[in-house]
Parts: sequence; structure tokens; C-alpha cells
Amino acid sequence: MKLRAISTFTLLSAVVGTVGACSEESGSSPPLGMGSLGDTVAGRAGAGAGGSTGGTLAVTGGVATGGTATGGVATGGVATGGSTGGTATGGASTGGASAGTGPGGNANGGNGNAGNTSQGGGGMSGSSTGGMATGGMMNEPHPPPITNGQNAWASRYWDCCKPACGWKGNVRTGTPMTSCGKENQELSSYDDKNACESGGSAFMCWSGAPWAVSDKLSYGYAAASGGNYVCGRCYQVQFTGSGHNGNNPGAQSLNGKTMIVQVINNGGVAADQFDLLIPGGGVGLLNACSNQWGTSDLGAQYGGFLAGCNGDKNCVKNKCNQIFNGKPELMAGCDWFLNWFNAADNPNFTFKPIACPKAILDHSGLSDPG
Repeated sequence: MKLRAISTFTLLSAVVGTVGACSEESGSSPPLGMGSLGDTVAGRAGAGAGGSTGGTLAVTGGVATGGTATGGVATGGVATGGSTGGTATGGASTGGASAGTGPGGNANGGNGNAGNTSQGGGGMSGSSTGGMATGGMMNEPHPPPITNGQNAWASRYWDCCKPACGWKGNVRTGTPMTSCGKENQELSSYDDKNACESGGSAFMCWSGAPWAVSDKLSYGYAAASGGNYVCGRCYQVQFTGSGHNGNNPGAQSLNGKTMIVQVINNGGVAADQFDLLIPGGGVGLLNACSNQWGTSDLGAQYGGFLAGCNGDKNCVKNKCNQIFNGKPELMAGCDWFLNWFNAADNPNFTFKPIACPKAILDHSGLSDPG
């Protein structure tokens, strides 16, 4: 769950929960401060549903403390640095808002602007049909199996906030991630204030939802921390068939499946954790979804629809049909979660860096730093 907290679905939770980074999945956390130049940075920290206890992060040039999560997840780290001109530790960029680094504590690093601003277009495109994104992505080659990869696990979130990698100051090279307005229209500037701050108008674009390339390969986006947090970097994720907080049918069904995810956010998730961006995955501490979607019926704060439905997939489907009515990209992301991902909760995987597929770059507008 972006500035994130861990979500229950599975980039701080223990049962149906997850811990996330700038997200709120079954263990995700929200992005810490999303402010630009002198805007107040609202930090997030959190705990995933299913047994974690969220902390709070709040800073304007101050110190942000990650939340603590139970259920086998450790405490988020402490990050320094303000929204303007500060230096952020834990993988956040200089001048950006800070990110916690503790293993498992889901405090998401901020989406702060580092004093330089830049305008420009970049766009997310693509529409979805029947849960599968269109646009020529079905013929993308499958990467070879991972050997000698690093072990990690996945949480989930969707807080509707502008991601940390939507700010020019947090991107090493190329363009930041495109943000969208309240009606999902692409914004031409990277300087628009984050919707998770008072008066903000920049939201996560709905094309950030994951999609299937085949029955064994999917693409998506995630929050990460520590050395894994590099805006725009892609990772190959190969699921092992086990769950971080105990085996569950969804996690077992992923055995042998692969995702390629691009890092678009940061936070106090563990070094061995990615917080996957999944519609309905939970908002965590920061919530722009009630504003954008016009409802407070968002499921569990940490864990989203799945946690709120106590793991009942039919209930989740009904929630998606209700909340995402008229929002086909979000509905497609929910279908992906229920079908391709089989509502897996905190699945384990091995991972390694990989060059970003063009389809992922086209969707996010965020450059691959190499």
C-alpha cells in the first residue's frame, strides 16, 4: 500500500495482509511526503492488515519514522530530509522526501521535489479489454528463468497518490512517471501537487494497473526501498509458490509465474520486499482514492478489498464492479488480481534487475535508468 503501509492482500500485513511501500497492500506503505518545494510533506507509514500496527510519518524537513508491523515484519527505519532541499537517506533522492529503510516497516518515501522542476509531457497509454491490456504487448518475449536470484516477497497497495518517481528531482535520467488528473487525464507538467496533500491535483494514472502478457507472464509497477529503489529500474520477479506469512492457495498457484515490474515509488518496505501497485489493494495512511473515486468504501485501510472481504474472491469482485464502474483500466487490474494473480496474499519470489520492456515504459512514461 505508496507512501505506503503493508497491505493485507499480501510492494506490512500477516494474515490477509501485506506490507507495502508507498502503497497499502497486504503489507505496503504509502509514499512519504509528496510535497514539492516547500509544500508540507505528509509521510506515511503503516501496517498491513492481518496483524500489523501502523505508525505515522509527517514531515516538512524533519524526521520521519516508519510504522511497525507485526506478523513477522520488522520495524521501518528513520529517514531524514525535507521536501525542499533536504537530503533523504534510505534510497530517496537528494532534496526529495525521505524514505524509511527498516525491513518490513512500510513507510513510503516521499514524492518530494528536489528544488528543480521541469515540465514536459510523457504519457501513459493503453486500454484494457477483458482484463488484458491491449496495444501489441501480447507478443513480448518471456525472459529466461532466474538462476541465483535474490529472495523477496510481494505486498500490494493503491492509494491514488502521485508516485515518488513522478518528480523530476527523484529521477536519475530521463523523464519522471506521468501523473493524471482526477478524471484520469494525463498531466503535462511534473510539478503538479500530489493529490494526497491538501489541495493537490496529481493522482496515480489508472494505466498503472498490472496486466497479463500471457498465462505465465505479467507486467506491473511497484514500490521498493534501499538499494532496490531506483526510479524507473525494472526487475524480473519469479514466484516460488509459497507465502511470506504462511502458504495460501493464491500464492501456491503462482508457482512458476513471472512478473516484470518497474519501480515507481519508495518507502520503508523491507529490502527483500516489493509493494505491488494493484487497484483495490488498500490505501494505507494516505488516501486520495476517496476523493478521486467518490467513496469511502475502500475495504480495509491496510489490505483493501480482499482484507475487507475476509479473503472472499466473489466479494472482492462485487466491490470492484461497484467502485470501478466506468473505470475500465482499474476494473481490468482487479480482474488481473483475481484471475492471473489468484488473489495471492504476500507471495514469495526470487528477483533480479532486468531491462524494462517497451510496453512498461510506454505505460508509465518513466525512463529506464539502465
